[in-house]
Amino acid sequence: MVKNVTRKLFKGDKVVWAVFFILCALSLIEVFSASSRMTYEMGSYWKPITKHALFLIAGIGVVWFFHNMKLEWIRNFSKFVYVVGVVLLIYAFVGGDRVNDSARWVTILGVRFQPSEIAKMGIMMMTSLILAKAQKGNRTHLSLKEAMSLIYLRPQKEDDTKDYTMITIIAIAIIPSILIFVENLSTVMIIAAALLAMMIIGNINGKHLAGLLAAVAVIGAIGFATIMATPDSAKHGGAFERKMLTWKNRLVDKDESDKPLSPKEFYKNSIKNGDHQNLYSKLAIGTSSLFGKGPGKSVQRDFIPLAHSDFIYSIIIEELGLIGGIGVLLLYLTLLFRSGRIASKCEDPYAAFLVIAIAIIITVQALMHMFISVSDFVTGQPLPLVSQGGTAILINCVYIGIILCISREAKRLEREKEKKEAPIE
Repeated sequence: MVKNVTRKLFKGDKVVWAVFFILCALSLIEVFSASSRMTYEMGSYWKPITKHALFLIAGIGVVWFFHNMKLEWIRNFSKFVYVVGVVLLIYAFVGGDRVNDSARWVTILGVRFQPSEIAKMGIMMMTSLILAKAQKGNRTHLSLKEAMSLIYLRPQKEDDTKDYTMITIIAIAIIPSILIFVENLSTVMIIAAALLAMMIIGNINGKHLAGLLAAVAVIGAIGFATIMATPDSAKHGGAFERKMLTWKNRLVDKDESDKPLSPKEFYKNSIKNGDHQNLYSKLAIGTSSLFGKGPGKSVQRDFIPLAHSDFIYSIIIEELGLIGGIGVLLLYLTLLFRSGRIASKCEDPYAAFLVIAIAIIITVQALMHMFISVSDFVTGQPLPLVSQGGTAILINCVYIGIILCISREAKRLEREKEKKEAPIE
C-alpha cells in the first residue's frame, strides 16, 4: 500500500529523488547552523531558518509539479522562459535593486529575485532546442532556414550548405551573457562552461569549435589585461569601474612573496587587505578533521558574513569534516551520472540534451562554489539546493523537477517498448 502510494507520488528516477531530499535535509541543518550572524542582525533566532524552510517546502512543491508536467509543455515554454529572462535582465540593468553595488535583483509585486537565474535556464532550454533540431543522423547540421525558424523568422532563400548550429547558440546566449557579465562574472563562466560541454556532447563541427575556443582565448586575454590595468582610483568611479577593481583585487595577491607565508602572516595580510571571508573560510576548513566538529558546532560561522550562502561549503567541512565534504561532492556527481543515464534512454533528442544541460549547470555551479571555498579566488556563487536563497532554490527545484519529468517519460516509453517486444503466449 505504502509502496504504491510512494510510486504514484514520486515518479521518475528514485536516485535523483534521494539526492534531492538529502541535499534539502543538509541545507536545513547547515543553514540553521551558519545563520548565526543573520540571527543577530535580524534580532530573531528562528526567522532566517523559518524563511529558508518555507522556500524548501515551496521548492518540493515545485519539483512535484514539474515532475508531473508533460514534456511537450516544457518544450513549448523554452522560448518563453528565454524571452522573459532577457527582458528581466534588461529591467534589472536599467532600474533593478542594487545589492552589494550590483543591479542583480528585480522586485515584482513585493517579491525580489535574481533574473540571471531565469535567463540561465532559458539559455539552456534554447540550446537544447537548437541542438535537438540540428541532429541529422550521424552529424549535427542546422540550416539557415531552420536557425531562423527558431526565432520565427523566414529567410527569402534556403542555404543548406553551411552549418549554423554554433552561431545560433552563440546568438541566443550573447545578449543575456553580456547583461549578466556586467554584474556577475562567475555566472557567465558557468554558462560558458555548460555551453561548451553541450556543444561537445552535441557533436558540433570540430573546426567551428576550435575557432570558438581560439576566439574565447583572445577575448579572455584582452579582458584579463584590461582588468589588470584597472587603476586603484577606480574605487571612486562608477559601479562597473568598481566592479573591475574588485575583479582585479581578487586575481592579484597584493602581498605576493617568493616565500610561503606563515599562518600568522597570512592572517595579518588577510585582515589588512579586508579579505575576511577568504581568511575565515580557510580557518573553517583548516581547523576541521576527518569527521569534523559536529553539526551546529562551527566556530568560523560567526566571522564569515555570507556563511549561509556563498561559503556554506566551508561550514559543511568544518562541521562534517573531510568525509562530509567528499560526501556532498559525490551527491552532485551522482546527480550528473544519473542524468547521463536518463539521457541515454531518451528517444527525444530535446529531452536528452535538456537533462544533460541541467545536470551540467548544477554540477558546474557546485564545483565552482567548492573551488571558491578552498581557493584564494572569491566570488559569489551559492551551493545549489544547499545555500540559503529564494530564486536560486526555486529555479534549482525547477531543474530537478524537469530531470524527474524526463526520467518519468523515459521509463514510460521503455515500459511500452518492453510490452511490444514481449513474446505473445
